[in-house]
Amino acid sequence: MSRSCLLLAAVLFALPAGADDPPRIGIDKPTVDFGTVVYGKKLSHTFVVRNTGGSPLQVVEVTSRCECFRATFDPLIAPGKSGRIHTEVDTSTQQGPLLLMVHVRTNDPSRATARVELKALVKGPIMLLPRDHLDLTTVSGEDRDEIVELEINRPDPLDVTGVTSDSPVFVPSLQRVAPGRRYRIAVKARGTQPVGVHSGTIQIRTVDRTRPLIALPCSLLVVSSISVDPDSLFLTNVSAAEAHKGLAKDRWKVVVKNLRGRSFAIEEVRSDASFVRPRARMLPDGRSYEVLVEILPNEVLRPGRSVVTLHLKTNLPDAQDVKVPVWVEVR
Repeated sequence: MSRSCLLLAAVLFALPAGADDPPRIGIDKPTVDFGTVVYGKKLSHTFVVRNTGGSPLQVVEVTSRCECFRATFDPLIAPGKSGRIHTEVDTSTQQGPLLLMVHVRTNDPSRATARVELKALVKGPIMLLPRDHLDLTTVSGEDRDEIVELEINRPDPLDVTGVTSDSPVFVPSLQRVAPGRRYRIAVKARGTQPVGVHSGTIQIRTVDRTRPLIALPCSLLVVSSISVDPDSLFLTNVSAAEAHKGLAKDRWKVVVKNLRGRSFAIEEVRSDASFVRPRARMLPDGRSYEVLVEILPNEVLRPGRSVVTLHLKTNLPDAQDVKVPVWVEVR
């Protein structure tokens, strides 16, 4: 054997074992959901960590940003073997949705930091369920009814004396399901308000000196009972000659309906541009309209895009000026 071959063999044998087959981390079921738990409960779970590589896997640290988290682990896992990461979560200071991202740092060269997740919904000492606020939407003229429950999970019961609202939009009523432990607040949101967003706060009154009032923020979005489909109209691929001569196409139209399924009337439809003319006609169902548009002969339109607005006035108080954008594109 030549001297160079002997030297190469010596170098290869001098390489550390496993250099070509490094450690590889694998974690069985890296996400755990504990479901709904009451605050104060200790949550624990043991993850199985596998080393699928050819060298020892070193687990350097297991961390999470939450001070409620603790972990112990096997620091060294032999090739083809498995180890354990035992995790614990103290929920005594937690409330609401809990999502802990746990970082597992190892000597795996391709995945230096692996990740596991711990999830739970922690019921606090005093909880409003399913949420601590109400965000509602309704069609103009229609009321919305919603239920919120007040749940007492602390050792001492909580006596609720009543509920009030600082807004006439939200009308609450109280039902004592299990006095001291569970209450039901029924909220009626008045849809007779003007179109737009309306806000208010329901106050839950108690005899507890530390929590005399529990606030339930509320919002109601009232939308017009009139819908337009599509909500914008595009008059595209119009030549300059067609734009100047005038043009109408059957597909240049929108359908106007009442979301409450009631009859209504379009009293007026107009355009804010002289070169676009709209006209409305009732459809056979007697409860909806087509609004068709056409380009009138003009000397105004030039190559490019223009934006026009149609204005629809109906006999409904919440739809006195329904706006429909119309894009005219001349090539």
